[in-house]
Amino acid sequence: MRTVLLTTSVFALAAAYGGTAFAQDTTQAAAPVADDIVVTGSRGQARTVTTSPTPIDVISGEQIAQLGGSMQLRDVLSQLVPSFQSQQVGSSSWNSVSRPAGLRGLSGVHVLVLVNGKRRHNSALIDLNSGSTSMGGNPVDLDQIPTSAIARIEVLRDGAAAQYGSDAIAGVINVILKDNPEGGSGSIEAGQRYKDSVNGSDGETISAQLSKGFHLGENGSIVLSAEGKLQNATVRNSDYTGRVYSRINGANDPREATADRRRYQGGLPQLHSIQLAENSHIEAGDLTIYTNATFGYREARVGQAGRYPSTTSDIVEIYPDGFTPYYTLQETDWQATAGMKQAVDGWNLDLSTTYGRDYARSGADNTLNASLGTSSPTSFDTFSSAFDQWTTNFDATKGFEVMGGRNLQVSSGAEFRYESYVTKSLDRLSWYNGGYTYPSGSALAGQPAAVGAQGATVVTPSDEANAKRTIGAAYLDLALDVTDRLLVTGAGRFETYDDSSGSVWSGKISGLWKATDWLNFRGAFSNGFRAPSLSQQAYAQTATQVSLVNGSYQLIESKIVQTGSAIAQALGAKDLKPEKSRNYSFGVTLTPLAGFTLTVDAYQINIDDRITLTGLLSSAGVRQILRDNGFSGDQYVRFFANAIDTRTRGIDAVANYSFTLGDFGQIRASAAYNYNKTKITHVADNPEELANLGLTLFDRQTRGYFTVFTPKDKIILGLNWSKGPVSINAKETRYGSWKALANDPASDQSYGAKWITDLEVGYRITEKMKVAVGAYNVFNVYPDKNTVANTIGSSPYGSNSPFGAYGGYYYGRLSFDF
Repeated sequence: MRTVLLTTSVFALAAAYGGTAFAQDTTQAAAPVADDIVVTGSRGQARTVTTSPTPIDVISGEQIAQLGGSMQLRDVLSQLVPSFQSQQVGSSSWNSVSRPAGLRGLSGVHVLVLVNGKRRHNSALIDLNSGSTSMGGNPVDLDQIPTSAIARIEVLRDGAAAQYGSDAIAGVINVILKDNPEGGSGSIEAGQRYKDSVNGSDGETISAQLSKGFHLGENGSIVLSAEGKLQNATVRNSDYTGRVYSRINGANDPREATADRRRYQGGLPQLHSIQLAENSHIEAGDLTIYTNATFGYREARVGQAGRYPSTTSDIVEIYPDGFTPYYTLQETDWQATAGMKQAVDGWNLDLSTTYGRDYARSGADNTLNASLGTSSPTSFDTFSSAFDQWTTNFDATKGFEVMGGRNLQVSSGAEFRYESYVTKSLDRLSWYNGGYTYPSGSALAGQPAAVGAQGATVVTPSDEANAKRTIGAAYLDLALDVTDRLLVTGAGRFETYDDSSGSVWSGKISGLWKATDWLNFRGAFSNGFRAPSLSQQAYAQTATQVSLVNGSYQLIESKIVQTGSAIAQALGAKDLKPEKSRNYSFGVTLTPLAGFTLTVDAYQINIDDRITLTGLLSSAGVRQILRDNGFSGDQYVRFFANAIDTRTRGIDAVANYSFTLGDFGQIRASAAYNYNKTKITHVADNPEELANLGLTLFDRQTRGYFTVFTPKDKIILGLNWSKGPVSINAKETRYGSWKALANDPASDQSYGAKWITDLEVGYRITEKMKVAVGAYNVFNVYPDKNTVANTIGSSPYGSNSPFGAYGGYYYGRLSFDF
């Protein structure tokens, strides 16, 4: 990895001395420009941001490149799109790497991702972060798309299942790749976190990006892009309050006074990654042949909670003073698309096929399976997971003159999709019960040791998933310019699944009325759906996790069981069915001044039968069911269910104003605001099997994840000033307050709103090279501290903070064109 980064950097620096001028500086806050042309949500006829009947954000490649050296792509979107939110999860195995994110108060599984208008494959890593509202889903991993390859991103903030299919309940993210036939750009960036009083400086990161375009024939092009990143871990912890060493003859072990109580190493992961991309097209007469592909590989290591010699998780002959296990990940991701476009009798035809695959191998090191005693290995490959998706599309669009010369755009098409999700148990010793019992002379004498690799997620052979399905779909999309000032669009789609999802119809109608040359009104209504993900239907695991139980954070063993398993059926589980949605939106766009735009959109999203994990189920009856199925009975059990109906109401407002100060330079100012409130309107009836055990399907703590666990509002204020070679970017972001509910209201926690300041100063050395220094979270703001007992020594701050719990980060960057 270091060789790849060094080679890329040297090549990039050498290439920087022979090119064109660097792109115009832009502000960091997303703000639509009146004449930005968009293709998402409007088949067959490109429209501008302010004349689109549904709200769209356009994010330029320059904005993405400016942030992408230090941040993952999902964090870049969170910085730029007010209604997009990403959590910086710590010590949560793969969710610390592939983090939860969502749009308009919903989760990643409710957002459809396209690349050049074609469906992107999902991740093999499923979302199991505590508090996530996409529990068990496997959303698209945006971070596997190299930012160096991106020309722009269009974010459609409206339901679009009738146009694009399942998952598009909250909106669509369309990643448009670069297609320049010549020239290139690149950057090298390095930075680290502010010094922490306990852990010192950490989070050191170095990244390199490069993109270069070439001619293919007279009118074709190919763009090759690459980037690599090395990132050290970031850790924020506290003191472990329990006993480190067992008592000796009733007295404290002398080592207790000097014991290391900071063994918790959860936080942002150690990460090595490389991404590549290709985008090309070549023209042969009226036929255009195109391809694009991406490839990503990353390795990650995530610290977990410490294990101590006074507990049954340790074997003192291997780790005399205890140990900190680490989750490990090796992941390979790729997608390739090939297609052709041609005009035939006025119809623009597009035939394409796309295959994508994500393969992940999970494990743990610096660990053990205590039940194997002194013969236990200290590293394991626990399981692998793979998601495959093959999508073939045929699309046709044509404009007709009707009603005395009015334009009617007719688009239709069909899609066939194959999906597969497979998990395989790997190292038998990671889950095997070796039956070790602590010998006489030990303070734990006679007690059985804990079973399973510590700090790992384990899939047993009985947990393995092997799920497949095929999907067929057809759609019709119409857009009619009724008058010069009135646009009406409508779409209908039929999808059929060969699994329990069945067949689904969805439709959408939207409109735009140009009241004046500078004032437009728009609105839309649609119904949509999201089919249960294959992972929600088939995934099962056993893992140790940090959870709020009985008013304190504890390390527990949690087992997720398949909905169709004997355990789940004994607890009242039922086959999953699709989520159904109804979307309403109304907005206004204004361009009253040159260089000024304002869009305001209100919305309501109703979702029935939302799928999530149940609460943690534990009782004497649950323990007996587990034992009857071959498990120890010590686990808390969860399974997926169509648990709730929700209603999300919100508003988006985005303003942008660009103007000149004459001899004092140019300014681009922006402001964006989002407000979301989700209410649970119905909870599924408690299964009789759970009621008989005195348990609740969906407890208070789990309900709080949907209603109050993320901020209801976000404000982004951006200001860019430039004069000659100097530019200054400043951004202020306010994240609203949020809460963490517990089953006992006395243990509820509240976290206040925070303002986060980002600042960057840039200087153009030459027309083709620029240097910049800056910082995210300049004033080193942290979320409020937890108020419940923290016995395991984890981070003292709110773990679900939308801006992270790791303080400020400063960096330097050299960027160039060639």
